[in-house]
Amino acid sequence: MNELITTLQEIPPATWRILFFCALAFALFMSLIPGKWDPTRFMNDKVKHVLTFMVLFLLIDLAFPATGIVWWKPVGLMAFGAFIEICQQMTRDRRFSIGDIVANGIGIGLYMAISLGVGSLEASEGSCQPWPECMTVLFNL
Repeated sequence: MNELITTLQEIPPATWRILFFCALAFALFMSLIPGKWDPTRFMNDKVKHVLTFMVLFLLIDLAFPATGIVWWKPVGLMAFGAFIEICQQMTRDRRFSIGDIVANGIGIGLYMAISLGVGSLEASEGSCQPWPECMTVLFNL
């Protein structure tokens, strides 16, 4: 597992940026297609929102590395989630949902909690940055 983490850390942020923006485009696309065409329709909608925004936050952290969690990352992702809901209101098959925005916020909050929780391990394991450096500490426990 340590080799995988080391390999991920060696990937330049520019590559993660491309993946992040592709993931944003994919999330927007999937949120606007009719529900009957959604290949993940068997999954609970709120679970999909939570997981999607956790992954988006991971990608934005890798794409724009910084010490700690920078305020614009969660705010930007919440704005993107609200944008998706506004776009859905303009379609025939989808509708605006406050519950979806709350689920997005839960996904963002869970990622932040995990990231900060892993970052708090630095006291017992030495100095580490939130992501991806602390992933090594997590998997060495």
